[in-house]
Amino acid sequence: MKNSQSKLQLNDLQDADKRSLQSPLSKAIVLTLWASWSIQGVAAPNPNQQAIGAALSRCTNTDVAVCQASAVDLQSLTPDQVFGLGSMSTRINGGQATMPYDYFGANRKGKGKAGGGAGDIDLSAWNFWGKVDSGFGSQTATARNVSGFKFDNHNFMVGADYRINEQWMAGANFDYRHSNATFNAGRGDTLSDSYIGGLYSSYFITDALHVDATATYGGLDYETRRNIEFFGNSSVAKATPTAEQYSFSWGGGYDFNYQALTVAPYLRGEYIGLGIDRYSEHGSAAAVQFNKQNVESLISTLGVQSSYAFSFPWGVLIPQLRGEWHHQYLDGSRSVTGSFVAAGSSSRFTMVSDGPSRDYYTFGAEVSSVLPGGISAFLAYETLQGYQNINSNRLMLGGRVEF
Repeated sequence: MKNSQSKLQLNDLQDADKRSLQSPLSKAIVLTLWASWSIQGVAAPNPNQQAIGAALSRCTNTDVAVCQASAVDLQSLTPDQVFGLGSMSTRINGGQATMPYDYFGANRKGKGKAGGGAGDIDLSAWNFWGKVDSGFGSQTATARNVSGFKFDNHNFMVGADYRINEQWMAGANFDYRHSNATFNAGRGDTLSDSYIGGLYSSYFITDALHVDATATYGGLDYETRRNIEFFGNSSVAKATPTAEQYSFSWGGGYDFNYQALTVAPYLRGEYIGLGIDRYSEHGSAAAVQFNKQNVESLISTLGVQSSYAFSFPWGVLIPQLRGEWHHQYLDGSRSVTGSFVAAGSSSRFTMVSDGPSRDYYTFGAEVSSVLPGGISAFLAYETLQGYQNINSNRLMLGGRVEF
């Protein structure tokens, strides 16, 4: 009986949507139907689910299973996990420096000292370094009920730089990152692997004032799985999207030194461009094909880092504290257009995500050591704060060797 009622209600929505949902009257009819479903125990759909319902109402092919889906199936059929593809790059990781200059002594002049005692070193022309970090956290469901998810990512970066003179250093790096997002309520998961190459440079205008710049480019390979249920049947829609990403950052800072204490304010800007290619899912009658997505982000970062050098017979130990304020200028509500593969263009729809937090913060604590023989290492922790619906934490470990 309940399925028969749902089909009748869907037919009512189809009749309303044949008027293209353009007139105030037709919109009112649809909203009334949503309200009636809620009264009967079916949760009122959010805007993206309404977009899917409207798309299905235009689909009149009785031979296509998804065209006969009922109101209770809308949540499962709505592919809002697609917004997670861009969130990892521009929101969860946006504005956080991937090139930790200070960890590797890159910003110290060629004859600068790292502290007193046995750890005193003269930096060599060539430096090789590497770091690993692991992040973890979650994004809760948003006002549009875009799917929440838990994530973890693991990043491996190696690089080398050359000190051209006492003021100028330049280098290159390669970054591999593996990420996994598991969506709430068993709705599926998204895996991604990114391969990013970069160039960077730092120039000291004076002993204390320096400017930095980076440029990166690379590709991303995704693997998505959406668990779908409608008409009591379960299926998995799979896809392997690809994307390209490029970024630029620029900035500078000033080191205030008071014997072994250093306080270093800095300012940084970062632009990220992410292009996700058009792709189609397979493996389910409710598989969706998505148009290309272009995501842009422009973030300013104002921060301060403080450190104190403790000298020991075996080297120098340097604890550090850091705080950053980030402001997002460019990223906004994202729209993605798609259609159900089986139903064709008649089922075309557009979904919209929530906008980002414009202001948020990161705080970090690190400890680094400088040893004789041109070897140094660091251990760090960083947390993201003040970003609506997102929490993120990161642990980092790295080292540098001079030649």
